[in-house]
Amino acid sequence: MLYAPILYPKTYAMFLLVAALDVICTAIILSLGGREINALANMFLEWWGVHGLLILKVVVSVLVLFTCEFVGRRRPAAAIRLAIAGIVLNTFPVVVGTSQLVRFVAMQH
Repeated sequence: MLYAPILYPKTYAMFLLVAALDVICTAIILSLGGREINALANMFLEWWGVHGLLILKVVVSVLVLFTCEFVGRRRPAAAIRLAIAGIVLNTFPVVVGTSQLVRFVAMQH
């Protein structure tokens, strides 16, 4: 598996982009006095600060990508569904966080 070509590079790129946007939105919201509502992420935040959130996101992202590669070599349709689910699940907090930021900025003016 280490020498085989990556199965879904464009899908993975989108997944990693949305995962990064999730971290960025969360960091901005926290800097403005917001809070983390994900219990596991909040635990990492309390223990190690924003770096803990970043570590959690990197570990989860790597696990998703490795799982997609492993499953994809056996059941390609299931792996692509998993990758798309990762994109969707990471998009939700980005959309919610962005809408909160827009409302916050609008209330400041």
